[in-house]
Amino acid sequence: MRNKFALRVCVFGLLVACIATPALAVNIEKKFRIGFNIGGLNGQDEVTSDSANVLTLVDDLLTPTKVYIDPRNDSSVFGSLELQPGALATLNASYAVNKIFVIEASVGYQQTDLGDVELQAQFLEIEIPEQEPFNFTTFRVRAGDIERIPIQLSAMARFRPRANFNPYFGGGVGYSFVGFEPSSEFDQLSLNMDAALGDLAAVDEATFGRPTFDNSGVVAGDLQGARVDVDDSFEWHLLGGFDYSFNAKWTMVVDFRYVFSSRDIFVGFNGDRDLGSAVPAQVDFLGSEVDPPNSVYGAVLIRNGGLIDGGALQAPLTDPEADCVASPGSCVFVIGAEDPDGVSRLDPGYYYVQGGQLDLDAFSFQIGMRYTF
Repeated sequence: MRNKFALRVCVFGLLVACIATPALAVNIEKKFRIGFNIGGLNGQDEVTSDSANVLTLVDDLLTPTKVYIDPRNDSSVFGSLELQPGALATLNASYAVNKIFVIEASVGYQQTDLGDVELQAQFLEIEIPEQEPFNFTTFRVRAGDIERIPIQLSAMARFRPRANFNPYFGGGVGYSFVGFEPSSEFDQLSLNMDAALGDLAAVDEATFGRPTFDNSGVVAGDLQGARVDVDDSFEWHLLGGFDYSFNAKWTMVVDFRYVFSSRDIFVGFNGDRDLGSAVPAQVDFLGSEVDPPNSVYGAVLIRNGGLIDGGALQAPLTDPEADCVASPGSCVFVIGAEDPDGVSRLDPGYYYVQGGQLDLDAFSFQIGMRYTF
């Protein structure tokens, strides 16, 4: 806390000192400037976990009648699918129409992490504790990298055109070239899903007794892999900041911008947003569209194979010499353990994989230098 307070005091003191410094006769009117900025771009959107939701259905007297509980645990609050903050470098060129108004063209480059895809699994071979209806484990699959090349055209007004400290504000339009490079883990998850057979196992009502999965209607069908839609985007932006002139040629610039984009990033699985159907977190009336059988909630059951290698059978303490390959029923499934025969395998079970949609709106902060011709 003391370090943050000291930093704020220093920044405030620097600004006061800059403003109090006698003005220099710096004139950029009818002149060109080129510059280079470096800083960061921070996205403003994320996909939060929808696990551990509860749906309560009430009658006309608002009496709770049916309850559905999402079977996943709520350990997924850490890490999410989002555009992580990343370094941004920008080249720019500007021309001062007069001593107040400036037109600027710029091109930048950023590569940033798209965050993690949430995968939850309850493996068929895992033991379910007596006091718990389900035993899901959360896994994180790194999505990949987003590459962004923003091109912007801006107009700005300077408040103190002949001073060394010169605040400015403005706005403009632009276009971003956006690309996606999936991680090897994401690619493998997509391949495993595309090769798997599974169907939705509905979660039972939890009003009375212990909720379970209803497997009676499960039919093995082909699953589809991941789909990521990343499109180039038109943009418009607002900007503000200040420049500080050291002499008639060189100027330091501090620049803030907020970018509004026309496109989103979509990450989906099995032809939809998610693999599995989450219970909504809401209260509604009986017979509404969220009331089963109007809607069905549950995980995708994959009986043969699976999506990940989440663990392995190990000999129990009561029988340390048990052969888990020849007699799997005599062993226990341990999350994160290596397979006893040394061969990695995909584990069958109930799976959820959550996708989502992210907008490309972002905030940038950069510091740079300008040279005036």
